[in-house]
Amino acid sequence: MKDYYHTFHIPVMGTGHSVDTPIRVAPFGITSVISLVDDLLFEKVRRYYSSKYGLLYSNISRDEEDGRARRITAYLETVREIVQIKMEAIRKQPFFGMNDKSKYFELLPDESPLKNDYHQLLKMKAGLEREALANDLTFRMKPGSIDVNIMAKLDKVNFESNGHPSSDESSDAKAALRGYAQSGLRSSVVFSAGINQGLFSYMTRFRDFYRAETGEIKKRIILKVSDFRSALIQGKFLAKKGLEVYEFRIESGLNCGGHLFPSNGNLLPCLLQELKEKREELAAEFQPLVLKYYKNMGWTYPESALDHRPLITVQGVLATTERCKGSGKISAWI
Repeated sequence: MKDYYHTFHIPVMGTGHSVDTPIRVAPFGITSVISLVDDLLFEKVRRYYSSKYGLLYSNISRDEEDGRARRITAYLETVREIVQIKMEAIRKQPFFGMNDKSKYFELLPDESPLKNDYHQLLKMKAGLEREALANDLTFRMKPGSIDVNIMAKLDKVNFESNGHPSSDESSDAKAALRGYAQSGLRSSVVFSAGINQGLFSYMTRFRDFYRAETGEIKKRIILKVSDFRSALIQGKFLAKKGLEVYEFRIESGLNCGGHLFPSNGNLLPCLLQELKEKREELAAEFQPLVLKYYKNMGWTYPESALDHRPLITVQGVLATTERCKGSGKISAWI
């Protein structure tokens, strides 16, 4: 989240309700997440938006080879293209008017330096200085991230028309991952609903999940976890394969609406307290494993990334005045 101006995101809300959320909110700088479960729905929605925006459309039928991955790639590319079109249209709008450009800046959090500079612009008199600031603000505008979600345990084996099982790479979750990996998105994949070692290992096939020489990871990994132990186990498994977790997104079994995750009854503030106290242990465990993998692969790990620490965020509702096992009031989160 720290690479974007907003401090919140719009999570997955079912397989269809948030299928086109990025088209509506990403041009305003807001990050959202698309579920990659229903590729057949994607095809219908892609046909609709291609017609609406005059984009080329070629149907990818249910029975085509590697159809699930191809439908996912095609849909994500369509969303990316539409967001770019809408973003450029907003950038070209003038300041000092009731339009989407003013909406972009007014939606920013009050503490945002970009919003403060925008309000400064509104107070300035016409002239070269104001024009320069206006150009700078326009340049600094960027869309929200188009993130995707894969439920790790929804990895159904599929079958050929002759009744024989398809290859392991054609399972639902791996095909979804492949569809995302082959897209041009620079964003994050959110893995939820537990660990899938085969799926996590499959990520090693795609270079976009590793750091470039610049230190950037084109496709970053976000793990939804229930507690510190879950974060440590999953993060360590990935680190052995050189894969770094960009963000641990905490989702408590007791505080998560719409799901039921068995737990020992620990409330979210308690889980966060443990993660806050032990967050340095995560980096200490992961980084040596990541560096070892890069060395074995003959890759150079960028020095600029040596200070990387995974973000720790929360999906759910927090009450900041609840007591946590005698630890007192918690008013600030990681």
